[in-house]
Amino acid sequence: MTERHLLHTETLSNGCSIKVKAEILRDGSLGMFIGVYRPDGTAIEENDHPALHFLDMEAAMEWGIEKAKDIGNGQRTL
Repeated sequence: MTERHLLHTETLSNGCSIKVKAEILRDGSLGMFIGVYRPDGTAIEENDHPALHFLDMEAAMEWGIEKAKDIGNGQRTL
């Protein structure tokens, strides 16, 4: 089985950036990564989130993007 994945990167209006990845692993489970970074590139949060059994990959991706945006937009930057 070939791994499938979706990747989303974005720079928010305050300069923070987000990276969200959802992937179907070889065993069929869903893997998730959410990274939120300050404008200088230092990590605010980097987490491999537990598999979301109740969501498909696309729905998990949407959830992850919203979570990352909430964290990133909550940061004060210069």
